[in-house]
Amino acid sequence: MTILLDSNFLFAIKSEKDKYHQRAIEILNDLQKDDKKLIITNCLVINETLTLTIARSKAATSLIEKIYELFWGQENFFKIIQLTLKEYNEVYKILKKYCTPKRLLSFVDASLIYMFEKFNAMYILSFDSHFDNITNRLF
Repeated sequence: MTILLDSNFLFAIKSEKDKYHQRAIEILNDLQKDDKKLIITNCLVINETLTLTIARSKAATSLIEKIYELFWGQENFFKIIQLTLKEYNEVYKILKKYCTPKRLLSFVDASLIYMFEKFNAMYILSFDSHFDNITNRLF
């Protein structure tokens, strides 16, 4: 069973000021009970999460360090996948298919939809509703 992680979920785990922090911790605790799950994200999500962290915290070193530990330190609980150039072309096709004036997807969001399909994922952990009616979302 595969589960994908979005940037707002990853950010909420470490940002105690985030409105979804408590829910993110609850989900994380549930995830850690079952080691049979493949939990993944991609490099675009890592980039977006770090950018979000810097912007929302006004470059608070302590929060950046917490995010770093989550990605590459002792607290890491997921794999980071690097998409290929060919896969980026597929992501772009998904972006064109689903992005509309009423559903503003980012390229990062489209990359998660691509991975959702590629890995036949169970759901995406995200607090963003724009994945609804495209994928399964746990929030």
